[in-house]
Amino acid sequence: MAAVTPEAVAGAERHASHPWRKPFLLALPLLLAGCSQTWVQLLGPGMGDMHLYVKYGRHMAHGLMPYKSFFFDWPPGATVPVLLPALAGHGYTDWFHGIVFACAVGTLLLTAATLAQLHVSRERMYAVLAVSALLPCALGAISINSFDYWPALFTAAALLALLSGRDRLGLALLGLGIATKVYPVVLVPLALIRIVRTRGPREASRCFALCCAVVTTVALPFLVAAPGGFTTTTIEQLKRGLQMESLGASVVMALDHLGLLHVHVVIGKPYSLDVVGPGAGLVSALSTLFVLAALAFVYRAYAAGADDVQRFATAAAAAVAGWVAFNHVLSPQFLVWLFPLVPLVAGRYALGLLAASCLATMTWSPGRFWELADVGGVSWFVLTRNLLLVGVFVTTALPLLQTRKPRRSRALEAEKEGFEPSRQTFIHLTP
Repeated sequence: MAAVTPEAVAGAERHASHPWRKPFLLALPLLLAGCSQTWVQLLGPGMGDMHLYVKYGRHMAHGLMPYKSFFFDWPPGATVPVLLPALAGHGYTDWFHGIVFACAVGTLLLTAATLAQLHVSRERMYAVLAVSALLPCALGAISINSFDYWPALFTAAALLALLSGRDRLGLALLGLGIATKVYPVVLVPLALIRIVRTRGPREASRCFALCCAVVTTVALPFLVAAPGGFTTTTIEQLKRGLQMESLGASVVMALDHLGLLHVHVVIGKPYSLDVVGPGAGLVSALSTLFVLAALAFVYRAYAAGADDVQRFATAAAAAVAGWVAFNHVLSPQFLVWLFPLVPLVAGRYALGLLAASCLATMTWSPGRFWELADVGGVSWFVLTRNLLLVGVFVTTALPLLQTRKPRRSRALEAEKEGFEPSRQTFIHLTP
């Protein structure tokens, strides 16, 4: 029998403490290979909102203030990924792609670490990380030509912190994500429910205050320097119409093709292509109600069950999936928000539906984008993609229902079975 060396023991301990390391390192080349494809454009000229990033980044590099000197479309936290490439002085698109790819690597790393925190099997970790690494390739150029990996990185880090018991760090990271793209706010109620149960309402209040303080710290300089511009941008975002790639818009377009309605697309503010016509306003309002209903469902279902890490990760994925699927604004890059969350859900259906949603998005984005703006037949592909996203929500939310079990009912079942904790403990300790 071979002797066990100290080096072998140390290696086994390192593997046990970092079981995600090898699966991540094997998935990393897949991420690089996928993003290097011609349709993803890691080394390409850029597309989508890149012209706005270049313009805004150069404005800031020359000392101009967002919201004050020029209109800035996004929350203040977005100024960082837009400005950084401009500081290089040249090659903005290449630097932007490099920063976004670095965020993609970080997000994949955090996904791997979170899977280890959830104690998934080694085989599942390899498979899930391989699929996750190829999601940008499936979504196409928009995944690397937008800064949405930036808030996704903060969200993934926040989730890992919360699952590791670092609640204050988790809420602070959520604050950074909210200050960049508002969507991480849907995770705050879930985090507070968990913290109230595990550490009490006082600690939950402190964590919530910390989250608000982070958001305020990021936004306050812009609000003080340009209150009018900052307020105008916020109002314009809130007033956006029924964006043409959303679920509601694709349903209205389908009714148009069936001859039941007549709608068309207009350019709204800010730089939004919105569907207008009979019923469009009503559908937009219903979309908001669907989002609120989906979130309420997730919060209630999570609160009705145990506080284990898998349920919390599943609830986080379901909340963001509901926000994306039912919202009246749905740009293709929003799918990036789901990349670090859906792989955490047990079962293969949610991740498979997300991958299918990404592939379906490429049927019109970017090549047939303007055909969609003309309410062309490509809108059927948009409807298919949006229904797949609804499927992502359903397959992430249903496990919460299946595992909900109030603590009171568990205590009642224990009493019915005649379980006596003190006596049971005594029996086990007595020889």
